[in-house]
Amino acid sequence: MNSNNNGCHQAGCGCQQCGNGKFNRTDTFRAIDVSCIPEPPKEETVAYGSFYNPTGDSVTVTPITPPDFGQKVIFTTPGPSINVDPAPVPNNTTDLQVATSGVYEISMDISVSLTVSSNFNPTMAVQFGLFINDSILAIGSIFESEHSIAITQGNQAVILNVINTVGRTIQLRLNKDDRLSIRVFRVNENVNDNIRYRFASLVVIKIAD
Repeated sequence: MNSNNNGCHQAGCGCQQCGNGKFNRTDTFRAIDVSCIPEPPKEETVAYGSFYNPTGDSVTVTPITPPDFGQKVIFTTPGPSINVDPAPVPNNTTDLQVATSGVYEISMDISVSLTVSSNFNPTMAVQFGLFINDSILAIGSIFESEHSIAITQGNQAVILNVINTVGRTIQLRLNKDDRLSIRVFRVNENVNDNIRYRFASLVVIKIAD
């Protein structure tokens, strides 16, 4: 540590010394200004939580009409948590709520099933996004699944089912009591029951105040 002219170990603080200006075995006291005493480091508030749906039950994605947003992703099982918990009813199966402000890392994953039929719609696609308090789409949170087929044998019907896991990890600054949910952001028209999801997860970890 650096010393100033008064012998303090912190620049800019004021100290009182014995009259001779030096410290030796005859000195009787040394009064230090409170500014010389550093404050203890501030402890950051721990916060983390998670939501899962391990049942494997498929949920059908229903059509939406922009600018309306689609359905919320449903969860069944909370994970370990401190200061991040399922939101109160009626959002207790869809939203995680943070109890303290700060910067959070948020990870989202969903297994998506796309069934493509050539005599129905050769391209199937669905987008999901992270929403704050039901209305604010988090920047950089959109993730999607898409599959298409090409017809090469006349009018013969071709059906192809594709299952993949899609997701994204982002960082956000959140305020106390903000609620987080995953919602369907966009889906191509006339999907009927050809798009489904399962095994959804939402993990929220505070990384800084």
